[in-house]
Amino acid sequence: MKKLCRIVSGALAALFAAALLAGCSEEGAPGSSDAPSAAPTGGYVEEDVSPDHNHNVGLFVVDGVLNAFTVENPATPLSRQTAHWYALGQDGQWQEQGGSGFEQLAAQVGDGVAYPTAYLTQGGKLYWSVTVITEDAEKTSETSYFSVENGAAQKLDALPAGEAGLAFDPSIVAVAVCGDTLLTTSTSMELAACDLTGAPVQMELPELEMGSRLLCGSANGYYLMDDQNKVWHYTLGGTTAELALDGGRFSISDPGLFVQSAVVGPEKTLYVQMSDGNMASGNSRLLRYRWDSELAASVGGELTIFSLYRSDTVEAAVNAWQKATGGTATYSWALEEGSEDGLFTVTGSREDALTQLNTQLLAGSGPDVLILDDMPVDSFIEKALLMDLSGKVDTSGMLQNLAGVWQTEQGLFALPARAFPLLAGADEATLATIKDAETLAGLLAAEPNIVDDGRNEAMPLLAYYNTVQLFDTFYPLYAHDIWQGGQLNEDACRRFYELLGQIRAGGGAGLSNTAPFDRPDGTYYHPQNSTLSNFTNCICRAFCSPVYSLNGLGGDFYYASRASGTSAGEVKALATASGATSIQPACAAGVNVSAQNPEGAVQFIQTLLSEEVQSQTTYDGVPVLKSAVLSQWEEGFAQYDASSGTDIVAVLEGMDPNVPSTVLRSAVGAGAQQYFDGAGLDEAVETARQESALWLAEQG
Repeated sequence: MKKLCRIVSGALAALFAAALLAGCSEEGAPGSSDAPSAAPTGGYVEEDVSPDHNHNVGLFVVDGVLNAFTVENPATPLSRQTAHWYALGQDGQWQEQGGSGFEQLAAQVGDGVAYPTAYLTQGGKLYWSVTVITEDAEKTSETSYFSVENGAAQKLDALPAGEAGLAFDPSIVAVAVCGDTLLTTSTSMELAACDLTGAPVQMELPELEMGSRLLCGSANGYYLMDDQNKVWHYTLGGTTAELALDGGRFSISDPGLFVQSAVVGPEKTLYVQMSDGNMASGNSRLLRYRWDSELAASVGGELTIFSLYRSDTVEAAVNAWQKATGGTATYSWALEEGSEDGLFTVTGSREDALTQLNTQLLAGSGPDVLILDDMPVDSFIEKALLMDLSGKVDTSGMLQNLAGVWQTEQGLFALPARAFPLLAGADEATLATIKDAETLAGLLAAEPNIVDDGRNEAMPLLAYYNTVQLFDTFYPLYAHDIWQGGQLNEDACRRFYELLGQIRAGGGAGLSNTAPFDRPDGTYYHPQNSTLSNFTNCICRAFCSPVYSLNGLGGDFYYASRASGTSAGEVKALATASGATSIQPACAAGVNVSAQNPEGAVQFIQTLLSEEVQSQTTYDGVPVLKSAVLSQWEEGFAQYDASSGTDIVAVLEGMDPNVPSTVLRSAVGAGAQQYFDGAGLDEAVETARQESALWLAEQG
């Protein structure tokens, strides 16, 4: 069984102690426990107590025992699924229970993709609901209900009254048992109370906000609600909430995971099931939160972290750092990202944010930790605004080509926590035909048609949406050649435009011509907004993409292997004819030389590079920790029953780190925009030269 323990932050512990322990107190009334709201020692410990099979379909506490119902092979015909009924013993070990009746009910349900759900009443009676979706032209569905007596499943003609009937009622979203009272939420977002028979009970209840969900109740007469993965504690009959558990904007522990369900356990514990919602990934965790009064809480102090754009990876590190140190981290970002009419939008000005930050740093103030993406890192180093991290952070487990990106003779001033490698993949024979990026451009231009990939679906040769995506995929490969010795190499720039034009004339003929390349507010495209896309050729069975998740390559190889008839695939770095490759560092972090909490800041950099944070999949890029790279790579292939002989660590470590300048990227983009609009090559190159002239002169 899995076992992972972490200390929850002091601030979180205080909130949790005030809210959760009060409700679980033996005397009864929530919010009236004698337990102190904060203690000089003690803290909440988070433990991963996931059973071996953890696709949750039911989580219940009956007579003080935690029961977990899980299935293997979800979203398949019921005959291929295996259900497990686990009970958590007093020794902390899961014990599988018999008598779930799953095999009997499966025999009574038709073929098709099936979704089972278990419900265990407070009286210990088990019910199942099974919805089968038939993949026909109309995609029909049918739901069956079963009760289990002495291990045998009996199909029901009607739903029973009380808990199970309400839980399976199509108009009810969730049921929480609070002693003798049932709380329900409806599909119309209304919270209501009833007794155990389902008869209405009048009481004051809060109004639900968009995104709020009823999680569970307790025998002590309170219930828990989830709102954006913050767990709130409510007293039955009241409308005032206390924050019980808060681990960040996206999840309690991991970005990409959401609160699926929760139950209040014995001995003052809370169990929270987290999931990524992807039934194929198997990425879910059952977390237990328990108070340890003897735990000596370390103090990390207060820490401030700043970036231009919000980062999932940074938020994961904030959670991990707070839980490990008991400190309080404040993470802020300057530019708010969103979408409008399907287009990416940014609120705020990059230039204004950088001006303000520079003023603070030069004055000896500012945030402790800087997330340096889209910032002038070299300038900060030259001005001695960043702390030398040499000997302070362990980089031995990192991809070595990325560990030294910002290493100078004076020291090590920044480290990336993620990266975007430009990779090409296919079976070995096919991959050999993609000699370099120029060859790839020729392949794309030679076959502009929509093709059938064998799954009866039309798939284009290019999965890009617009010319900006096309530009941002290939530009980092050629940036070094285009900008040489502080000047624009016009021949290299011209060849780059010709390559883009070649792709656009062929497989990219349907790409929308997006204008402008840069945002009106002065901000620009960056990888974390995850609008990069890829080339996918179903005839030559290959793909090429700036990869943000090695886990996802398993799916790419799965479809490639179906087309090629081979079970194994290979990956290599896409290179130019001159041999240049590109892996873009991301989530680059440095410490303000005038940091108010330098020890905590250095520890935060190490947390960014820890196994706990690196193992999480985010849109910020692939991990830079070699062990996490291998784990993500192997998990992706295991999900899709694919294989690869590629030494992925060797591939990534052999790539050229590339940190394109924001301003110079904008200059080349302006020329590309003109070229796509029909201007000649000479005019486009001249635009790039003019757009970059002032900035290059200032650097000289």
